Amino acid sequence: MRINLKKEYVILTGLVLLIVFFSDFLRIILGLPFALFLPGYLLLATLFPQKDELDGLARIALSIGLSIIIVPLIGLVLNFLSWGVKLVPMMLSIISFDIVLIFLSWYRRTKLPEEQRFALTLNIDLIKWSDKSKATKVIHTALLITGFLLIVTLAFVLSSPKKGKNFTEFYITGLEDVTAGYPKQLKVGVNGRVKAVIINNEQEKTSYRMEIIVDGIIIQTIEPIYLENMEKWEEIVLFKAEKSNDHAKVDFLLFRDNQDTKPYRQLRLWIEILP
Repeated sequence: MRINLKKEYVILTGLVLLIVFFSDFLRIILGLPFALFLPGYLLLATLFPQKDELDGLARIALSIGLSIIIVPLIGLVLNFLSWGVKLVPMMLSIISFDIVLIFLSWYRRTKLPEEQRFALTLNIDLIKWSDKSKATKVIHTALLITGFLLIVTLAFVLSSPKKGKNFTEFYITGLEDVTAGYPKQLKVGVNGRVKAVIINNEQEKTSYRMEIIVDGIIIQTIEPIYLENMEKWEEIVLFKAEKSNDHAKVDFLLFRDNQDTKPYRQLRLWIEILP
């Protein structure tokens, strides 16, 4: 059976609209042919509208090759514009390029006699299942099952949300936001000052509690600290010692979600406490 797609530009326009207006899943599925086949194919359809100018294999090969050239050239042009090479400007530029070529190729074909116009042709040989040999049936069944499993697996992978790594950034700096600005010496009863920073990358809203401990004594507790995912908290915190010590241990303990025993994150400073 032979199927002639004389107006494949209508199908191509529909594919472009699907990419623009529908879900990210369809964009992922159609993204590869959209970027690596369609621009070159439409350019060839515009330059060579007659069916005898290029055979099918040559059109496919040249479509891929030209697309690989066209898409980087579009990116190069965008690089010199204020939009830059970003996803949305790149996608809109390729779509605009395709739509212009769709109308140009359609116009050029309408100027030719119908028998000379290029059209996609699909040749399908329909043979009764009962006429196939046993070995052919086994091979075709295996191919169908394998293809089905590949499609299901691909759909599952593409539709599954990609969850990033869960972690919390916790660090302290000097008052000038540099790690070299910690106090090294303090007098008894005088407050030391550092900046504590918490950044939530847990992929969900999280509550924190921070304790500051000097030589085993809790000096300050800051709670609750509620942070949305990717939200940052920073604050200047104070600590002091009540007795002199050549090597006073100052611990900054971070607890997560009402955790009371083992701290989620821990930082430590060694400070000389003068009388």
